[in-house]
Amino acid sequence: MENPLTAPCIALLTDFGTLDTFVGVMKGVVTRISPNVPIIDLTHNITPGDIHEGAFKLWQAVPYFPRGTIFCVVVDPGVGTDRRPVAVAWPERVCVGPDNGLFTYLLVSDPSFHAHRLIAPDYQLPRVSSTFHGRDLFAPAAAHLSLGLPPATLGPPVTDLVRFPLPELELVEGPAVRGEILRIDRFGNFTTSIGMLRGEEDDLVLEPWLPHCPPARLPIAGLCLQLPNGVALDLRATFGDVAVGEALTYVGSDGLLEIAVNRGRAADVLPLALGQEVVLGYPGRGRP
Repeated sequence: MENPLTAPCIALLTDFGTLDTFVGVMKGVVTRISPNVPIIDLTHNITPGDIHEGAFKLWQAVPYFPRGTIFCVVVDPGVGTDRRPVAVAWPERVCVGPDNGLFTYLLVSDPSFHAHRLIAPDYQLPRVSSTFHGRDLFAPAAAHLSLGLPPATLGPPVTDLVRFPLPELELVEGPAVRGEILRIDRFGNFTTSIGMLRGEEDDLVLEPWLPHCPPARLPIAGLCLQLPNGVALDLRATFGDVAVGEALTYVGSDGLLEIAVNRGRAADVLPLALGQEVVLGYPGRGRP
């Protein structure tokens, strides 16, 4: 597969923060090689070393970027070890980063990719450190790709990309959908793995974002999210549909079911933790 059109932009996602010069140096490397490509800071505030968070936020972002975007993704607690630096190419985009699970959600949602290990010295900095591959490997590769370089030129193919275990998402008798608490955002809202969801007439349609769950339709009337402590939250459209300080569940902007407290922080009020099970269903029919 050839590279998509010359990249309209390079998007950076890292756990580097902005207090040090790491991000600025990566931009400098890109600009020396590809001076006209726009660079977008997707985020540099991934929790340090949190590969799962980086993978999720990358999955959230990619649908909103133009075709041909190069994503340079560096959340790399294994830098300098035998983990592989790779470029993963789809018809719509190319991602550059460590092969440590960061691309898991993209791989399962779109299998039309090919991957290559970054070993070609012409597309690296002359000296490659053991601790800053963002500067020495990933930024140069992204810059060259933005100029139209085919990913295969960067190195040999990789067919066994690392993937971490997927979150729970299961259709069970009820009907109901069993999932888990996936993330906590900066507002204190919980994101669950239940989705993607959309309203259609009197039903909520499940079009699963993970491949191990079948699609389903659930009547909206009486639908609640059941928490581990037995509390059932009513399904609402938005925060203002409940009183200030009251908890609710709703379909978030990504199509995943979320939990919030109107004008409060659900993470400070509800006894929930990452990985805990939640069930979208009908309390009167019993908990699956």
